[in-house]
Amino acid sequence: MRYLFLVHEPDVPDRGPTPDIEDWVRRHDADGSRVLGERLRPAADVRRVQVTDGRPVVTDGPFAESKEVIGGFDVVEAPDLATALAIAAEHPGAWGGSTVEVHPFWPTDGAGPA
Repeated sequence: MRYLFLVHEPDVPDRGPTPDIEDWVRRHDADGSRVLGERLRPAADVRRVQVTDGRPVVTDGPFAESKEVIGGFDVVEAPDLATALAIAAEHPGAWGGSTVEVHPFWPTDGAGPA
């Protein structure tokens, strides 16, 4: 089953990738559990789109007055939630004031909730 990891971090200037995250990425790419992932640009570069009365309304930024932003994401493949949570607990984003949110994907076989 696939899981989306959203890495929430303080809205501070980007420090770039750290050796810890580079190591985590290498290990989970090598064992096949990491499907993809990317760092995201700062909150100042975010745009929100909402269609109202058939017209798109574009606003700057993520959620109003948020002290945290989504700094990156990873998609992982794991046999179950317990394994996905263990992989998330190893993620450097779960340490030092940041948080990793784990979202299960809906199954693609049409079976409904797992």
